[in-house]
Order: sequence, then C-alpha cells, then structure tokens
Amino acid sequence: MTLFPLINQEANRQYLYNIFKSGRVANAYLFYGEEGSGTEGFALEFAALLNCQAVSDQLCGSCPSCKTMLNLENPNLTLVYPIPARSEEANEDPFKRLKDDEIAEIQAAIRAKAKNPYHKIAIKKGLHIPINFIREISRTIYLASSQKGYKVVIIFDAHLLTEQAANAFLKILEEPPANSCFILTTSNPDELLPTIKSRCQSLFFPPIPPAELETYFANKGYSTNDVRLAVHLAAGNVLNASQLLESDLDTVKKTTLRIITALTAGDIAGVYNLTNSLGQIAREEPELFKQIMRALLFWIRDIQVMLSGQESTALIFQEYSSQIREFCQKYPVIDCHSMKTAVENCVDFLNHNVYINLALLEMFFNLRNSIKTGIVYV
Repeated sequence: MTLFPLINQEANRQYLYNIFKSGRVANAYLFYGEEGSGTEGFALEFAALLNCQAVSDQLCGSCPSCKTMLNLENPNLTLVYPIPARSEEANEDPFKRLKDDEIAEIQAAIRAKAKNPYHKIAIKKGLHIPINFIREISRTIYLASSQKGYKVVIIFDAHLLTEQAANAFLKILEEPPANSCFILTTSNPDELLPTIKSRCQSLFFPPIPPAELETYFANKGYSTNDVRLAVHLAAGNVLNASQLLESDLDTVKKTTLRIITALTAGDIAGVYNLTNSLGQIAREEPELFKQIMRALLFWIRDIQVMLSGQESTALIFQEYSSQIREFCQKYPVIDCHSMKTAVENCVDFLNHNVYINLALLEMFFNLRNSIKTGIVYV
C-alpha cells in the first residue's frame, strides 16, 4: 500500500521500493522535477517506508511509525524548508526569534502538508534556508534515536539553501551518521552546489501526464469540463490544478470569454475596461493573471483545432465549443500564430517590468489586427 495519496510516477515508486528491499539505502538522494510533480510527496513516502515497523517489503500503514509519519510527527523525520531569517547567530535555534504568528503559520502549513503531500510549505518572508537551520540538524542527527529505523531529513526547496547553509550541510554529507538518509527536493537542481549534487543519488520526476491528473480529479467529483481546463492550465502541477478547481477557475473562464467577446465585437470601451481590470489583477494577483494569459493561449489553440476540422472532443474549452465554432465561421482564415505571439509578447513585456496597461493595450491591438485579417464579408 501507499501511505500518502500520490499520483503516477510508477517507475520512481518501484525504484524506491527496490532500494528498500535490497537494503542498499544511500545516505543522500536528490529528487528533482517541476513543481507539483510529486518530489516532496515521494520523499515523505520513502521516509515512511524506511521506518515502517512491519516485517514486510511494503508499507503497512498501521504500525506506530506509519501513524506518526502520516501526521508528520515521527521522531525519525525532520523537515527543512525556507523560513524567515531572524538571527545571524549560526548556532541559535532557527525558530527561537520567530514571531507567534509565524510559528502558527508554519504549524498550519505542516498540518496541510500532512493532509495533502502536494501542498507547498511556503512561509511568508521565508526566502531561504538559513545556516542555523542546518546547524540544528547537525546537532541532532548524530544523537541516538528513540526508535528503530532511519533518521530521515527532507530538505524542501534545497536550492534555497544559503551559501553558508549549503556549506554546513556539505560537511554533514561528508561524514553522515549510520542509519541516516537525506532527501533533497528541488525544481531547480542547477542552483545546488555541484559538490552537494555529486554526493546524492539523483531521481528525476517528470510532469504528471494530463490523463492521469484528469482521472485523479474526476474521481474527486469535479466536472469533466472544469478538470480538463484546470489540468492543462496547471501544466502537471497537482496543487495548482486543485487550487484552480477550488477557487479561481470561474474567474479564469469568464475573463477569457470577456476578452474574446470584446475583441470580436470591436468593443473599444470593453477593451479599455478589460485593460484596467487585468492590470489590477496583474499587480495584485500575478499568479491568477498568468493563468488567464495561459487560458487565452489555450483558447487560441482551440480555434486552431476547430479550423483544422478536428472533433470538438479535442477542445480544451469544451463547454464553449459553440462560441469557438461561431468564431471560426466568422474568421475562417485567422492568423492564430500572430495571436499567440501577441499574448506571449505581453507576458514577456510584463516580465521585463514594462508598464502593465501599456503592455495589455499593445496585446489587444495586435489581437484585434490578427482577427480583422481573417474576417470574411458576405
């Protein structure tokens, strides 16, 4: 059985079980892949496997170790993650100077992680993993454990180790204690010290295939149309797809439809209002803005699909198939490549700190021009 609800990655799952069954557990592993691919969840699963007290090559899920691991309260498990830096003292308890609300935030994040292994422990002002966090690990990792099994240290977002913290961690890796295992997870392996990477066995986690994610969320009772769109917008990130389904998806869909409607109608006032509202979203909710831009690109992709004569079942915006068909009937020779370029250039301009409203107006102007070239007058 599995302890945590994890999706796919069967090859990696089997690889980790084979390591456990062989008894040849390395001192350090590097789990890397895009956000939401399961690196953190499988690190927790492997930690549980290394400490399960059942006499078996499978997780039992019912022994004292498994039960405490499921709550992330196992004494053999230590989690490391970016936290606010409040002290320059390398040997000071990393949590000593944190405020009460920051401690409460961390506790809530860990509880959420226990419920959902894809939840991201992202603490406000937690930009790096400071050296005193690693020094605390160094102090405790060599002490005798209160129970059998492996002492497992999981470092989430290992690429955010400060230079001093990375060097301190390297010293632990050079002389690791017996029955210990360090698991580093990251979406940016190139930002790790080469000397740290060279001491880890690396395991790549590819993005989760859309079909697997669609099945996962469909089994949770979400509508097929919503699941299809959310999965494509999330690009394999389970947490992002879940958040979209729970909160932002309606906003994304309605805003995308407003953009297309305003453009096809030549509604200057509507475009002006959209520019202001999208500009505000970009400033206040940048992640939501990115999803809207991605949705707009998928809408253009669906136009291409419809124009190519494919079935409507190939559309991502399936619930808007009639609107897409009407659009294609009115603009049968539209330049979809230019439309995509207009949206991508807008996002690129924003990444280079161009004035938001100006970038959006440029995008709308280019989109409208691309549409006008495809109109057929009868």
